[in-house]
Amino acid sequence: MSSNREKNGPLISVVSPIYNEEKNVTTLVHRLNEAFDKLGVEWELVFALDPSTDRTEEKIQELIDANFPIRMVKFSRRFGKPMSLVAGIRHCLGEATIVIDSDLQDPPDLIGAMIEKWREGNLVVIAQRTSRQGENFFYLKSAELFYWILDKFSEVKVPRNTGDFRLLDKRVVDEICRINERHGFLRGLTALVGFKTAVIPFERDPRLTGKTQISIMGAFGIALDGIIPFSKTPIRLVLALGLGFFGVGIGAAILWIICGLLTGIGYNWFLFGLFLFTWIFFGVTISCLGVVGEYVLRCYEDSRDRPLYIIDKIIESEKLSRKLSLEDRK
Repeated sequence: MSSNREKNGPLISVVSPIYNEEKNVTTLVHRLNEAFDKLGVEWELVFALDPSTDRTEEKIQELIDANFPIRMVKFSRRFGKPMSLVAGIRHCLGEATIVIDSDLQDPPDLIGAMIEKWREGNLVVIAQRTSRQGENFFYLKSAELFYWILDKFSEVKVPRNTGDFRLLDKRVVDEICRINERHGFLRGLTALVGFKTAVIPFERDPRLTGKTQISIMGAFGIALDGIIPFSKTPIRLVLALGLGFFGVGIGAAILWIICGLLTGIGYNWFLFGLFLFTWIFFGVTISCLGVVGEYVLRCYEDSRDRPLYIIDKIIESEKLSRKLSLEDRK
């Protein structure tokens, strides 16, 4: 990661993972430009682009041609938001990096407060949602459950109701980039590396246009990425559950023997009990195998040592004061 980062002046990098956001991308760039103009801070914007089915790439190219300080990192295929974030921060050159969604639910107006907290000595500044407009009831309750599980079982503490909207000092970015995990969960990785952290509350806006590009299964996958790599609890719960069912089985067998000696047990009752117990045991066994499988799968994927992502091309605006070296283009 950027061994040759220049230090000719303060530069703030903004990283935005993007996919099918043609209606939002221009507004995002203009709002970022307005925010940084007010602050009088030099900035660059890194778009981590999953190949889109709309005109998102063309819109970004138009903005580059219009001389906005943009670096577009386009992947060879869709790798998803977690890897887009990892790739984005690996291709930024600022003294601090701000991660922001491209749908404008994360307000660029908050950047000034984040930079102020950074200047006070905080190496991580996290924006915490006090409200989440435009999101359905099921999604909100699922998010509450996710953060409850994360809070109870994770080995690192991730503040509740936080997304990827955050500021990371260059030192934090460098440490995160040393972690070469395929299932990169930025919120967990940030907590894992540590450093002094500040939290800023904000009211999250609804999407400017369109709908979220993350499917239910995609959100479920991100949730697993947030729990499995940062906790031993699920695998230990499997062991506890297995021992618990073993104990229940032994207890049931003893009870069956006692009842049989005292009152006798009908043939049909025994078959019904055996059927019910078999199905319960089968469900628990499959669930346990699924938990174990998640850990084994991650070990298998990392053991193959495949690249986390593959870049098709990188396009840099002439407005950028710092350009990527050959070493940085990875």
